[in-house]
This record gives sequence, structure tokens and C-alpha cells, in this order.
Amino acid sequence: MAGGALDNSDEEISGINVTPLVDIMLVLLIIFMVTATFIANKAIELKLPEADSAQTQKPDEKTLSFAIDREGKLWMDDKQVGFDEVGPRIRAEREKKPGVNLAANISADAKTPYEMVVKLIDIVRKNEVIDFAITTDPVSTPVGGEAAPAPAPAP
Repeated sequence: MAGGALDNSDEEISGINVTPLVDIMLVLLIIFMVTATFIANKAIELKLPEADSAQTQKPDEKTLSFAIDREGKLWMDDKQVGFDEVGPRIRAEREKKPGVNLAANISADAKTPYEMVVKLIDIVRKNEVIDFAITTDPVSTPVGGEAAPAPAPAP
């Protein structure tokens, strides 16, 4: 017999069945893969303001990403920082990439106070990052029509 359970001989079992071990390892691998995607996709939740002139931009090695969420928490390259830490971090990036003109991509929730956005822009410009962009969402077009035109400026 293959397993030797019904065989009454005095022979020792010379093999180990590793199938249950492989099954357990595959289940653990699946659990690890599923939980790793939840951890990796933890993102900053922002409701960006909409703009008719929104354009897509590809991030590159010279672009620093900033985000301010609705609670006023500041994030730089997906790490939470304080406003007082931005200057030293920009200088550190400049030292890592000498000769590269750094740019900033600033995202802020629609509910973020304007004062905080201006404060961040001021810090970025004081640290000689002149090129920066404000991230917005494109205006959503209503079903079956075009986006409403912008209101005329008041006289």
C-alpha cells in the first residue's frame, strides 16, 4: 500500500507528505499578498477643487509632491511632515540632486484653508523652488452636455 496504514509490516515510513505544508504556505502567501496591497494603497484622501483648465502632468525625479488634507496635515512625498520641516527637506533634496531645477506639485483638499496653501507656496519659493503647480481635478461634464461656462467677472 502507498501509505502503509493497512500494511502490518514492521517497515518504517520513509517519506513525509509535504502537501499539507504546501497548502498552508500558499494560504499564508495569499493572505500576505492581500494585506500588502491594503498597506501599499494607503493614500492621502483629498477632494481636489475642479478647474476647466486642468491638465495631466507626469511626475518626474525633479518634482516634489506636497499635499494638505482637510484637517490641515501636510504631506511631502507621502510622508507626513510639519511646515517647519519643509525647508530642510527641500535643501536635502537639492543636495541629493545638484544641478537639477526642482519643481513642486501642490495638492490641497477643497476644504483646506487658503492660508495654509499660501504658507506652503511661500516656504517652497523661499527655498528656491520657483516652478510649481497647483493640482486640480478637471471639471466633470454633465451627462449629455458640455460643462457650464465660467461666470463673467463682475464689472
